[in-house]
Amino acid sequence: MIKLIKPVLVGACAATLSLPVLAEVSGNVAITSDYRFRGISQNDQTLAIQGGFDFEHEDGFYVGVWASSVDFQITAVDDATAELDIYAGYGGEFGDTGIGYDVNILHFAYPNSDAALGYDFTELTVGLSYEIFSFSVSRTSDYFAGSGEATYYNLGAEYPVNDDWTLSASIGQQDVFDNDAWGTPNWRDYKLAISGSLGSVDAEIAYIDTDLSEEECFGGSDWCDATVTFTLSKSL
Repeated sequence: MIKLIKPVLVGACAATLSLPVLAEVSGNVAITSDYRFRGISQNDQTLAIQGGFDFEHEDGFYVGVWASSVDFQITAVDDATAELDIYAGYGGEFGDTGIGYDVNILHFAYPNSDAALGYDFTELTVGLSYEIFSFSVSRTSDYFAGSGEATYYNLGAEYPVNDDWTLSASIGQQDVFDNDAWGTPNWRDYKLAISGSLGSVDAEIAYIDTDLSEEECFGGSDWCDATVTFTLSKSL
């Protein structure tokens, strides 16, 4: 379930295919040691395979798809084994101010899950950026598992160490209307990462944590605990 603000793979420096000057198509694939969404494991802390494609027009409009393997450990009904994100947005800069903006809508789908689980949801995100800093707000009318209205706030920063490597940090706050349906109280997530090139592939090492205790995390899960993740990605 993952720069301002469209969900491309972290560290994926996508190669592009020109569509006569006006637009570009890019793609990427990745493998990660643990797919974390807002600090919480989406695949039972095991390897996840991911990938996506983006179409971006020079005027700032873009559309794309992104997918990942997931595992929520639900055995009573048909549970999700994959997440499919479909999104569209528009980004640019306010004149010559250096202040960037991005507005997008993103639909999270779990194609093979039982509809009664209510996994699918759609978020609208508005974001701003300036120099190394970014801030975004995401809003949905009915969050994952039918947990009602939810809002996510994220503040991030990226600092280029050199031409190949970048340090990044972020803090987020997720507020959910129906915490019982979702499974945890409202929470904060934290991420500190370094990403860059290793020859023909891109790599990221990240420290990720939340402020949820194990007891608060879905009744006694370690999915919300601190972890270090490793991700390798390749542009197409």
